[in-house]
Amino acid sequence: MKKTSVFILIAAMLFCMLTGCSVGGMQGGNAGSIKVLMILSNEDIYRVMVAQEAGKIAQEQGMQFDLVIGDGTSDAQVKTIKEGVSKGYDVIICNPADAATALQLEIAAGDIPMVFFNSCPEERLLKKGKYVYVGSNEQDAGKFQAEYVLDKLGSKQELNVMILQGEQEHSATNGRTTAVKNALKDSGKKINYIFSDYADWSREKAKNMFDIMLKTGREVDCVICNNDEMALGTIESCKENKIDLASLVILGVDATKDGCEAIENGELSFTVCQSAPGQGRACVEAARALASGEDMSKVEYATDNGLYVYVPFEPVTAQNVTQYK
Repeated sequence: MKKTSVFILIAAMLFCMLTGCSVGGMQGGNAGSIKVLMILSNEDIYRVMVAQEAGKIAQEQGMQFDLVIGDGTSDAQVKTIKEGVSKGYDVIICNPADAATALQLEIAAGDIPMVFFNSCPEERLLKKGKYVYVGSNEQDAGKFQAEYVLDKLGSKQELNVMILQGEQEHSATNGRTTAVKNALKDSGKKINYIFSDYADWSREKAKNMFDIMLKTGREVDCVICNNDEMALGTIESCKENKIDLASLVILGVDATKDGCEAIENGELSFTVCQSAPGQGRACVEAARALASGEDMSKVEYATDNGLYVYVPFEPVTAQNVTQYK
């Protein structure tokens, strides 16, 4: 298990993690302030960006904030939560290693409220005033991707599509992929899915999968990726195989720094901004509301049922990419 705190720079968050520390070993905030424990399943770039913003906002609001980055297993997260309970945290923000284990995480937390983010548990496991989810509506990301493909390739009545998906059990993987397929189906065009597999959000795995697809000899019109890292892996393969990027529509999600630069360079066609700062702020605002017993309706973007906080997705193209750098 790896541990850091808001007071360490994000570069140190990635490269100089403290290891083997017990939860709550570093203190911050003011005496009597809300104590927040944030748990990431691993060092995924996007999740760390969310944590960076969450730490910043928590510090500004005088909260104690501690961050634990785990080894990607639910067992480790259960252990971390139990340690957090023993240290007296008021609220836990957690990116579940597996959303299907949310009930185990809730049981481990006992009376402590939880904010889930990045991977959404089933709605039956959320509870107003105690267990909420912060993220973005994954259906919107897939819909935006499909709309771009249909506009860009509107003259074609038959499309050869490759899809690179995130982690198999991740809610974002399922939401984005289902939405893009439904929108393409509704277009009335003939859609041939020539290759579809789980690249687990990884640039390297996506690159290897695109290499494999090339060996099949199939023609491809567009590569729809569930995140920017996989889109960038596809671009790397194209460069190595001397494929003209202007002839291939490649799409991602997240609008990361590298993703936006790839759009500016004419390599990535399109991405969808999933605001890491927006989600980081929303996580802390939801955590504060739960810990203080406040009404969730005061949290920006909270749904009427008090179970979700959906930070809006935004389409990003060459025309507006400078706004997201």
